[in-house]
Amino acid sequence: MDEIVRTALGELNRAMLDRDPAVAELFLSDALLVGSEPGEVARGRTAIAALLGAIHAMDYTVWWDLPQLDSGGSDQQVWFFAQGDVVLAGAQTRRLPYRISGTLTRTEAGWRWALFHGSEPRR
Repeated sequence: MDEIVRTALGELNRAMLDRDPAVAELFLSDALLVGSEPGEVARGRTAIAALLGAIHAMDYTVWWDLPQLDSGGSDQQVWFFAQGDVVLAGAQTRRLPYRISGTLTRTEAGWRWALFHGSEPRR
């Protein structure tokens, strides 16, 4: 299961680094994305595209370095919890502790995000 999650996280990171407007295609049509900041809640690809588009418009890029991973599930759905850092790369690069939990669902197009939940643990 870990390899499935690492691949999905890698695809998401590439899309975020490239500021790819098609990033929402990595999510199911009715997926839920909950970020760590107030107001970062989006249900469905259109809302997810808008939320991530606003992040792409920032003067820095966002990606995740998550070396700690726990996962499980079946051949159709995977759950996971990952810990590490969110990386904010711009004029200066900052790394902040970050956690992501989520679920991935197998589709004909490959594994797609059903749930993404990010949080910044207290330091």
